[in-house]
Amino acid sequence: MNKFISNFKDFNTKNPIHESDGFGTSDFLMRKISDVYHYFFTLDNSDGENPMGYHLIIGKYSEDEVIEGAKNSYCVLNINQISPELIEDIAIDKESIPTPNDNEFRSDSNELSRIMEFTFKCVQDYLTYNPKIVRIFDEIQKNLKFKGKGEYTEYMKSIALANLGSRWSVQQGTDSESIIISR
Repeated sequence: MNKFISNFKDFNTKNPIHESDGFGTSDFLMRKISDVYHYFFTLDNSDGENPMGYHLIIGKYSEDEVIEGAKNSYCVLNINQISPELIEDIAIDKESIPTPNDNEFRSDSNELSRIMEFTFKCVQDYLTYNPKIVRIFDEIQKNLKFKGKGEYTEYMKSIALANLGSRWSVQQGTDSESIIISR
């Protein structure tokens, strides 16, 4: 027997979304407000306990770079660390999206690789909605402090190019915490 749904409100009250439902088939949760895309994802810590949540902000405004060109040709990446519970509450609209902040957090090489992997999955998703983007300003280092051997740039570059493709290149921005990814 087929069931007829007369309107979404009735369907939603009879079939509510539960916190345990996750993000469906996606690894991340995305919310768009105006011209800013907010991506949320969680990762387990290296100790296997206490998962950490991350809020990737892909917007149009940079505090350090002077960006010229059409607004639809570039984007700026920033990241904040947030609690996984807050992400779950945002997913079911119990909480609003937090404002970006300047709180620093530290990451070792294993965590950084995983953060970058998820970040560029989100960037790929963003590029499907915004195919005219030719420059990405990475300002993630303003909040994410890398503790370990090697450089943030080398980790980011290898993962970015592996995910975005060989048409993209990476170069240093105007300051030490800014990187420009362009095609």
